Amino acid sequence: MSEINVSIVKKNNDKELFLRFPSKVYDDKHIMQDKIFEREVLENTNILCKGVKTVPLIAKNKNDEVVARCLLSFYEDDTAYIGFFECINNSEAAKELLTAGESIAREEGKKKILGPIDLSFWARYRFCTSEDLPYIGEPANKVYYKGLWEENGFKVSEEYISNFFDVADESFDSEKARKRLQSAKDEGYVFTHPNVDDFEKYLRDIYPVLIEGYKDFCGFKMISEEDFVKLYSPLKMVIDPETVFLAYKDGDLKGFLICLPDYGNLLCKARTPALLLSVMNVKSHAKRYVLLYMGIDAKCPGLGSALSQLVVDMLKAKSCCAVSALIDSGKATGGYFKENIKEKRKYVLLEKTIGD
Repeated sequence: MSEINVSIVKKNNDKELFLRFPSKVYDDKHIMQDKIFEREVLENTNILCKGVKTVPLIAKNKNDEVVARCLLSFYEDDTAYIGFFECINNSEAAKELLTAGESIAREEGKKKILGPIDLSFWARYRFCTSEDLPYIGEPANKVYYKGLWEENGFKVSEEYISNFFDVADESFDSEKARKRLQSAKDEGYVFTHPNVDDFEKYLRDIYPVLIEGYKDFCGFKMISEEDFVKLYSPLKMVIDPETVFLAYKDGDLKGFLICLPDYGNLLCKARTPALLLSVMNVKSHAKRYVLLYMGIDAKCPGLGSALSQLVVDMLKAKSCCAVSALIDSGKATGGYFKENIKEKRKYVLLEKTIGD
């Protein structure tokens, strides 16, 4: 009989244990936990909790110590989504937790389990297959997590990559991309940056392009324009407007590419005056930018390449390096400036069939 006990998180004390557990798994440099977001999820008050049933689980050993945790998300489809997964390097702890999650998923009538996905596409998802210092927005986890899931019948269903680039110099160029940029300008595209004083307007412009471009991604769940604006409005405090590129034609947004200064895990930390100063310093003196969000109207081929050329020109001017983040393997964006890629990181989603 197992010495691991798994239970649904209901009591306030267990909620606190759920929230504290990641700090026992990671050191201060690698932890990417947003406690405010997680607390809102546990209290079912976050925007992303609309229309979803959540079941948080914790696993404890015989000494009543937490050894693993996760949260199941159930929508109207036939898939159970499992996220917020953390575990010590112990096969029994992982097995008991994942088995309990599978049992609940079966009771809910689900046919497969997909993860790791924290609620949906709009939050953190994917396992990184290495354990490097994380950049902003990167899913960070212990390298053994993937193996623990595979021991319990999960198989890789989707793969992603991040491409790392050195400081851009004059050799960092693409004749094809530059021609695409010039052609776009000749065709009447207007490239601009957002005004943070009217940030909501730009978010509303981005919303339909993003929805259309990402609607088929794993874990995607529809959210309203109003909720989208609420979700992303805080970005205006941390973006550098000069590193956000918008492409308009005939007054309509046709594409966007959002680069953020690499804050690492700073934005996950407790809000203090010292943290604010650190964020302001990174924003003003960023050494690396992360190409984190990109969306292109499907009727505008070549526009992504044109926007990427604008980013390269910006990186040259700032003498900065960059990360092209979390690209779905096989997508065209993974090939932009491929001859200049210095390093790659890989990520996976895993799934397990549990029903007919």
